[in-house]
Amino acid sequence: MFLATIMQGIPEAAPLNPIARWTWVYPVVESLHICGFTLLVGTIAILDLRLLGVYLKRQPVSQLAKDLSPWIWAGLIIQLITGPYLFSSDPGEYVQISAFRVKMALFLVALVYQFTVIRKATAPAGESAPLGWRKPAALVSLGLWISVLLAGLWIGNL
Repeated sequence: MFLATIMQGIPEAAPLNPIARWTWVYPVVESLHICGFTLLVGTIAILDLRLLGVYLKRQPVSQLAKDLSPWIWAGLIIQLITGPYLFSSDPGEYVQISAFRVKMALFLVALVYQFTVIRKATAPAGESAPLGWRKPAALVSLGLWISVLLAGLWIGNL
């Protein structure tokens, strides 16, 4: 009850939420959110495709992971800034949408998976490890991120 009261007050907090005052802000922030997601998931997909052995076969996995790390972090930071900002436009509505809750759960699982399993699969020590576990790990990662994307699209269609 207390959380619902606070969330209802967020859109009216105009100094903290320009989305409530200017109609052009929401589309701009949403565009940045989509760009950040593309950056995040696009770089992760490149890494996953390398783990699957279908892309950049000559580049060591650990070096590719190191090279893509700043881009992954940039995409994640954009997501962590724009996502809550979009949510603040109508938090009461968002929490009632099952697709939003699914997206948030999948996003959390995908992030944890990325920074645990995939990080281990791309570590320099993993270069000499059997490839048998890296391919399924990459497939799960791709599946998680595609699921996050689909859940996000589902939100927009409701």
